[in-house]
Amino acid sequence: MANRDGVRIDLDGIFHGLEANGFDEVRVEFAPDDGGGAAAVVDVVRQAVRTANDVANEAAPDSIWGSLLTASLAGFSVRLGSMESEEALETWLAAFGGRVRAGGLSGELRATKTVRLPPWDSPHPMMTAYIALGALPALDGAGKSGWAERAVRWAAEAGGDAYVSSGGMNQLDTTGEVAAHLASTLRVASSGSVLYTDALASRAAMADIGSDGQATYQIHDASSSLAAQADRARAAILAEAEHAHYAFVAPTPRQAYGWDDRSRALPPLREEIPAHALRVHADLWSRFVPDVHCMQLLTDEHLDRVADLSRWTVTHVSAGRTLVEAPDLAGWLRPGGPAPSIVDQARADFGQALVAAGDVR
Repeated sequence: MANRDGVRIDLDGIFHGLEANGFDEVRVEFAPDDGGGAAAVVDVVRQAVRTANDVANEAAPDSIWGSLLTASLAGFSVRLGSMESEEALETWLAAFGGRVRAGGLSGELRATKTVRLPPWDSPHPMMTAYIALGALPALDGAGKSGWAERAVRWAAEAGGDAYVSSGGMNQLDTTGEVAAHLASTLRVASSGSVLYTDALASRAAMADIGSDGQATYQIHDASSSLAAQADRARAAILAEAEHAHYAFVAPTPRQAYGWDDRSRALPPLREEIPAHALRVHADLWSRFVPDVHCMQLLTDEHLDRVADLSRWTVTHVSAGRTLVEAPDLAGWLRPGGPAPSIVDQARADFGQALVAAGDVR
């Protein structure tokens, strides 16, 4: 292991990781000796990635590129791809190390320990809660770093092993500091997810959030009915009610990777509402709903537009937040989805709260 003024480079381990990936790419981790989570350290590491890219590609254009910086369990991880030669890799590592040294840091540069997520998809529908929190950079401490603690607390009820993912990287977290590591991914990459899964019990729970604050919470439990899984989805919504400005629940046939996956849920979205509108029009959902669902968290602005909730169970849960549920969840969660008459009546009940098609085109 080379030691360059306090930055130790495990070149053999990095080459081994590169070989294991078919010489296509490798994730390199910088594990600082001190202060891994401090904002100033994040800034230095971010600058080091830019410097290393510039230096390496000035020496040999298009020879290597570092991207997808995120937090790892021990520090920071960056994906190195488009690699033309061993010399380009060594140039990149040396330039990165020089920049972090100039920023007053010491530590180890090495291959990141990553894993593939275990298969946890299901042949049966899974309950998904979609929760809108608003852009992460604008959230206060409780809404942002606190999200990680709440998400881990919720997902951990599934039991099993914990996996933290961000920037296309998955790590098995056995440290007992899962919430802290998930919070770090939000500071460095502004997105992240946690998965708890018990393969032997065919049970899993995942919480994921993007930089726009749109989160998904998904439950898979082979031994549990959809109605029971809806209770877990409700728990996710209630945990975020103080911070969320909209939420809804829908069963999806397989793992949901974002709000666009609502297109696969039952009942189908209104024909005039494209699924990607749920993602790209995030600013609308504090005032309008894209469609009716068996369970929704609404603001007072939503309620002002609703026509009639006399057929719904309405519960005030937080300041300016109300949970509205269908009294007969079984009718919404049956295998073929709710009957058309149920959906038509629900849409009439929500009235002007339904977003106009012209607003999402």
